[in-house]
Amino acid sequence: MHMEMNALDDVESQVLDLANQAIGHQAGGDYRQAAQRWAQAIALADTGMHDDEIRYWLRSGIADAHYRLGQDEACIAAAREARDWCRHHQAPLAALLLGQALYRSGRVQAALEALEEARSMIGAEFLDAIDHVHRDAIAELMTARAA
Repeated sequence: MHMEMNALDDVESQVLDLANQAIGHQAGGDYRQAAQRWAQAIALADTGMHDDEIRYWLRSGIADAHYRLGQDEACIAAAREARDWCRHHQAPLAALLLGQALYRSGRVQAALEALEEARSMIGAEFLDAIDHVHRDAIAELMTARAA
């Protein structure tokens, strides 16, 4: 039992180290390296931390890196995996990324549903969280939808 706990602690330590590296790369604007570190952390967590919720947090991180790289399908897949966990924790990131990636890929109705979910969590600052490139168009669509 003690060896199993040490092995789990070691895996968790490695996963957190990779996640911290990913965050550092993202903060520095190196989204390709960030995505690689997130992917390594996810692979390790999926094999060594089966029941740990950190696996969903990691997916929201890689979704962000994929979004910033313009990899919409990869972003959508990761954000969908993280969405329920994020919703449960009132964390809007997965819904924001999902909505924006869906919007960018032309799936406007599905995008608006995800973005409405994010807006319900964020409130008045919602538009500040939207990529400035699409902010005005999304705001118009959401206003028209509410009318």
